[in-house]
Amino acid sequence: MADNQSKEYSYTDKVSVIVPIYNSEKYLMACLESIVNQTYKNLEIILVDDGSTDDSGRICDEYAKRDARVKVIHKANGGNGNARNAGLECASGEWLVWVDNDDIIHKQQIEILLSAAKKQNLDIAVGGYYAIDDDEVPEDKNIDNHLHEAEVITDEHLYNDEFIKKRSMIFTVPWGKICKRELYNGIKFPARSRNDDTWTTWKVYERVNKVGLLDETLYYWRNNPNSFGRVFDASHLNGIDAYKEQLEYFRSAKKQRYVEIVYAEYTESFFWCYNRMREHNMDLSALKPYWEYMRKSVRYIKLTRSMGLYMWLKYRYLVYYRIPKLIK
Repeated sequence: MADNQSKEYSYTDKVSVIVPIYNSEKYLMACLESIVNQTYKNLEIILVDDGSTDDSGRICDEYAKRDARVKVIHKANGGNGNARNAGLECASGEWLVWVDNDDIIHKQQIEILLSAAKKQNLDIAVGGYYAIDDDEVPEDKNIDNHLHEAEVITDEHLYNDEFIKKRSMIFTVPWGKICKRELYNGIKFPARSRNDDTWTTWKVYERVNKVGLLDETLYYWRNNPNSFGRVFDASHLNGIDAYKEQLEYFRSAKKQRYVEIVYAEYTESFFWCYNRMREHNMDLSALKPYWEYMRKSVRYIKLTRSMGLYMWLKYRYLVYYRIPKLIK
C-alpha cells in the first residue's frame, strides 16, 4: 500500500493474532513472516505451541526474541481447539484475528479488514481467500483500491443459494476475518474435534449486529494434504454432531431458513463421511445413528419460499430410500 493510504487510517486499536501450532516447522516461518510484517503494527501475536515434537517450538521462541509483540505459550498437546482456547485466554486486544500455522496472510490483511470494520461499524469483517499448493509462495502485491465499502450481509443473502455455496467455507472457518474480541466471551472450542470451527463459529455470528464481506484476497489457505483436518478417520463424524447441535438450536429459535441451510450442511457432511469411509473400507454401521437423526429431523424441512418442492421431496427420498440401501 502507498504510504499516504496507510497514514489515512491511524487507528490505535490493539489486534490479537492467535496462531495454534502443532508440528508445522515446514510452513511456520512463512506464516509468521506474513504476520510480523503486517502494515498494521499494533499487534499482539500469540503463538500457541501445542506440544510440538518438531522444531516448531524453537521457531516460535526465536520470533519472540526478535519481536516484542510475540508471546509464546508452550503447552502439552491438547488438540487444536484446546490451543485456540489457550490463546483466547491471554488475548487482550479489542480485535481478534486467527491464522492457521501452515497458512499465509496478505501483508495488508489486518489493516484492510480493520479499516472496513471501523469505517462501517462492523462486528466482523471478512476477506477473500485463495487456496495455494503445498510449496506455493503467493505473490503479495499491494492492494491500492481497498477504500470501497464492504458488502454488508443481510437476510437476503440467506436466500441466495449461489452466495451460500460460494461463501459457506469462509464464513465457517475462524480464519480470514477480523472480529471484536468480546464476541468470543464465554465461547470455547472443543479440544480435539477436527471440526472445532463447525462447533463454534456460528455461535459468534449469533451475537453480531453487522457483518461485512470484502472481495479482496487477503488470506492464502494452504491445501496441505497432511493437515489436522485433512487426514480422515472416524473422528470426522464429530462434525455431523456439530451440525446436529446447530439444527436443534435454530429450530428452537424458529429460524426456519437457518434450519434449511444447516440441514443441507448436515446431509452434505453425512455423504462426505460416507464416501471417505468407503474409500478406507470402514464399517458403515457407524453412520446409522446419523441417518436415524436425519430421518427424524426431516420433518423440520417444510415447503417455504426458499425450499422448493424438488428439494423437499429429495430429502425424503434420501432418508427413507437411498441412505438405508447404502448403509445396510
